[in-house]
Amino acid sequence: MSEEQNCMIFDAGDFHLELRAKIYRGDPVINNVLLYVKVESNGFAGTMEMEVGSGELDGFIRDVLNMNKDLKGKAGIMEPYGDHCFMALEIDKSGHVTVTGMLRVSAQKLEFENSFDQTYLACLSKKLAQTDAWQETV
Repeated sequence: MSEEQNCMIFDAGDFHLELRAKIYRGDPVINNVLLYVKVESNGFAGTMEMEVGSGELDGFIRDVLNMNKDLKGKAGIMEPYGDHCFMALEIDKSGHVTVTGMLRVSAQKLEFENSFDQTYLACLSKKLAQTDAWQETV
């Protein structure tokens, strides 16, 4: 992702996530968000663009905020078409958050799984909630 563009950056040990969204509000197409995703997990990295709906993006953010508040639950976002790229988070009873996902660009595919302590959820929630910092409406 370009350094000039605003993005949400989250680090939890050996897991790194960057998100940037471009939302096309007046677009009648159901997938009106280009979600730029960069993941680094255990030394592997991938960057891609997912096409999702604004409702799905809002739901993902809401679910992560609820995970932080309740210390339970899960959150996920997936492309409904194409390669069905996805990212999901789930918190277990011992307070560990597992993040899984799959990014694909042409023939290249990155499947990842990593985990981090629940204490990182507060930081992730705060950054996701600051939508003006990483979302652009056009």
